[in-house]
Amino acid sequence: MAAAHRIVTVLTLLAVVVLAGCAKAPPSPTYPEITFQHLNPLRLNVSEIKVINEFTPPLKLPHVEHELPVKIDQSVRNWVRDRLVAVGTSGSVATVTIKDASAVEKPLPKESGLKGLVTKNQSELYEFHVLVEVKITEISGSSGFVTAEATRTKSVPEGITLNQREKTYYVQVEALMQAFDQEMEKNIRTFLGGYLR
Repeated sequence: MAAAHRIVTVLTLLAVVVLAGCAKAPPSPTYPEITFQHLNPLRLNVSEIKVINEFTPPLKLPHVEHELPVKIDQSVRNWVRDRLVAVGTSGSVATVTIKDASAVEKPLPKESGLKGLVTKNQSELYEFHVLVEVKITEISGSSGFVTAEATRTKSVPEGITLNQREKTYYVQVEALMQAFDQEMEKNIRTFLGGYLR
């Protein structure tokens, strides 16, 4: 009887071990879109707002735009949707051109020798960059334009997990877009103020 009890106990333990081995890894976190709906829109005296994306991700290193959980160019489109409103009837057009929406990985030099064995190095530097032009063209042919640019850089330590890397990407793109928004609003108010309503 005792032997049978031991067998049942061993089988139960084995089942627990097998089930523990089958447990799934925690799911990758999801990140919300970067939006600007909490800010007052810029009302432009134009009848149409167009977006042109001139940036094409190379999809290979050192470029890592395709790995970002929230893309820079899509965040620019969200900015246009949330912050620019066409309120004119004159036929003037505002064209928003995405010139750059890149994220580039640069390997960093590592300590060698004994010091390298005991030092946790920063292994990569990431540079996030956005450059956008807003151009207003009137029926008469006259036009005005502004650009805004923002850059963020961040290094990461060796051994960083995929989830930690994605979180770094997201935090940096969010900061990049906040800086871009402030720069573009300032430039529109300064140089295209005559088109604001």
